[in-house]
Amino acid sequence: MTADPAGLDLLDPSWAVRASVRGDGMPYARTRRVDIDHPFHGVATRRVDLDDVVQRAHALSLWLPSDAAFSHSTAARLRGLPLPLAFAREALVHVSLPRPRRAPKGRGTCGHSIDLPSARVEHCLVVSASSGEQLPLRIVDEPLTLLSCATQLQVPDLIALADAMLRRATVEGRTDPMVAALAIGRGRPGFARLARAAPLRRGGVRSRAETLLRLMIAIAGLPEPVVAHPVHSSDRSPERWTAEADLAWPEFGVLVEYEGDVHRTSRRRFTTDVRRFDRYADEGWRAVRATRDDVFADPRELMSRLERRLRDGGWRPPRAWRLREVTPARA
Repeated sequence: MTADPAGLDLLDPSWAVRASVRGDGMPYARTRRVDIDHPFHGVATRRVDLDDVVQRAHALSLWLPSDAAFSHSTAARLRGLPLPLAFAREALVHVSLPRPRRAPKGRGTCGHSIDLPSARVEHCLVVSASSGEQLPLRIVDEPLTLLSCATQLQVPDLIALADAMLRRATVEGRTDPMVAALAIGRGRPGFARLARAAPLRRGGVRSRAETLLRLMIAIAGLPEPVVAHPVHSSDRSPERWTAEADLAWPEFGVLVEYEGDVHRTSRRRFTTDVRRFDRYADEGWRAVRATRDDVFADPRELMSRLERRLRDGGWRPPRAWRLREVTPARA
């Protein structure tokens, strides 16, 4: 996705036929044919992948007022940010209008009337995953995306969203969007939840599952790990190398790597993983692999294994301490 100051002026002419508003560019009789879809009131589409949130949002944008913008979980999806599956697959498109305008209504649309100054709206070119097109969309900026999502997400999922925004901002040399979200959010819906999530965000997190795993470790009562800890080869290694552990306790020589499905299905990635874990062992690290099931199905065995590794590394819990029960995260 790229910011586009020209905004909606860059509309692909082919959309005049492929998606029309009130019959514009498509005769009314043609809109009643069986090969035409009607995802929203007043919008007719042909050969548009309506399961693609970018194309679906663009089809709706042809009907929306000029001051409307996509917000809430739809804005997060359009920005490629991590959300729970229930939101990542939702059919509703969230749209906001500035107060005192009434929230837009219609089939397939969830409308909101919010404080929406024009400075909080970005004109973006968003790449459609299904067609590869760059489609112009008006989206609330990242701070307002974070604040509006706080009305929908539970705290762990909100932290995962904030972690992803922080990592992206760090790579691009921008200010953390959470700072502006807290500044504009006081007294607005979702602010209390956002304020709870803010001190728990961490830089360097590479996936939603890593955030949820880090939070589960804290709930279990284990010491907080360092995120994205660099691991270097020592003089005894025959080659120089550097790796970045997802989570680590350097003082106890323990680290955790989360391995999603790509680690299993990619032969190249699997080979790299085996070599990396051998290197960890050569340098004296107690490395633990965490899988999707460890996070989203049954985390108990993983938490017990981490406790054993930490104790072996010299960690001594407080007196009368015991490992707390952890429930699986929501996929």
